[in-house]
Amino acid sequence: VKKVEGLPDDFILGMDASAVPALEDAGVKYYDFDANETDVYTVLRMNGINYIRVRVWNHPFDSEGRGYGGGNCDINTAVEIGKRATANGMKLLVNFHYSDFWADPAKQMVPKAWAEMDIETKAQALYEYTRDCLQLLKDNGVDVGMVQVGNETNGAMAGEKNFVRVAEYLIPAGSRATREIFPTALVAVHFANPEKVSNYRNYAYQLATNQVDYDVFASSYYPYWHGTLE
Repeated sequence: VKKVEGLPDDFILGMDASAVPALEDAGVKYYDFDANETDVYTVLRMNGINYIRVRVWNHPFDSEGRGYGGGNCDINTAVEIGKRATANGMKLLVNFHYSDFWADPAKQMVPKAWAEMDIETKAQALYEYTRDCLQLLKDNGVDVGMVQVGNETNGAMAGEKNFVRVAEYLIPAGSRATREIFPTALVAVHFANPEKVSNYRNYAYQLATNQVDYDVFASSYYPYWHGTLE
């Protein structure tokens, strides 16, 4: 990739490193440009990365404690990654999926522990879960720079399929918890399919109507799925 010159010092250059602990557990090793084995986060920082994104699933394990895969990224994994990122001078983007496994436009499954909750109870559970996770990161000295309240929440989140209610109850709960624990961190909302402009207008309208407190309107963009920039 050709280097872009003239970027400001505060330009966010980040990547997702959620799978690193699982890869290392499987025997993967990382090396610097002189062929010395080293911490991959050190290599990333040497190459200008200043943010590490880590996905957080509520409980990515079955009743027998077997992980679902994908790195089994619960909050404990996020703490491990966050400590290593912070030690290398990088900030952490905490990507809450509010699900026990992948959340995307095709699936926004409710976490097992929240399955029987009405939306008011679920919002309180989401607030407490977010607050407790962020407090654990803070207690471990992790430098959290951004918190993503949901992942590709195209009209749904945590099993709720009415975005008006998501914007009224769930996203504000995650935002409120973030402001309490990391008041200077950026709060991001997150969607996919940027080519569907009317959908994005509607999401923004619902967020504004419900006076949701957030800083970043974030979007996935996969050219294969979403088309060209034009």
